Amino acid sequence: MTNPSLPIVVGAALLAGCGTTTIPSRIDTVNVQQVEVATAGTGGTATVVFESGLGADWTPWDQVASEVSRETRIFAYSRQGYGASGPLTTSRNPKQVVAELRSLLAYEGYAPPYVLVGHSNGGGYMELFAKAHPDEVAGVVLVDPRHSDFLSECEAAELDLCGIPESTLRDQAPVVIAEYRAYPMMSDEARVAGSFGSYPVRVLTSTVDGGSASRQALWESLHASLAAEAPDGQQILVEGATHYIQVDRPHVVAQTILSVLP
Repeated sequence: MTNPSLPIVVGAALLAGCGTTTIPSRIDTVNVQQVEVATAGTGGTATVVFESGLGADWTPWDQVASEVSRETRIFAYSRQGYGASGPLTTSRNPKQVVAELRSLLAYEGYAPPYVLVGHSNGGGYMELFAKAHPDEVAGVVLVDPRHSDFLSECEAAELDLCGIPESTLRDQAPVVIAEYRAYPMMSDEARVAGSFGSYPVRVLTSTVDGGSASRQALWESLHASLAAEAPDGQQILVEGATHYIQVDRPHVVAQTILSVLP
């Protein structure tokens, strides 16, 4: 995938669920809902929790999670409607996604603290998790996150490919449509939640983009502002990486995660 807006669904579809993963997954039944989970590793002082972006199951994290699991325990899963998880049954506003993840972690026996790792829209969900529940968080790594204000600022600046056109969106899976349309709620929900805590926050930014230089500059600028919100925040430009940094540069992502472990 080459840009952080229009091809996001296509790129995820190509990456998710393809090939053989290093970490095996299983299907658990949680509140009558089937959920695909992947766990590995032992010990450590925090569980690293992975959240995927729009259109993706858990599998794009496989290489990163495998490396991190050598040092600590990891937890990845596929949200409703993705991978081997059950179909979409609840609303997709970010607050609901965070609530479901917290319930799932409790059900599976993974107590805080967590290092939260999220990609693209999943980065927004992890931002909200971290701001709303700072006492449960030991660190945050946002992998080319889709800033909650990107769409509005991109459109206001009249830049190219700010979002997914309705003609493309209506052909996607119900969960993709629901998540995409609900994601703008992130902006208000994050503001209500408050600010990042004292834990380290790292924002990884891709540099290879199929759109205009102006749009890439906006993407990077919003990432910088997000990192600046945290008392211990840092933006890291990953040169030569596309939006799926965890696939292009898995070692970089893994080492960044390990660097924020308590």
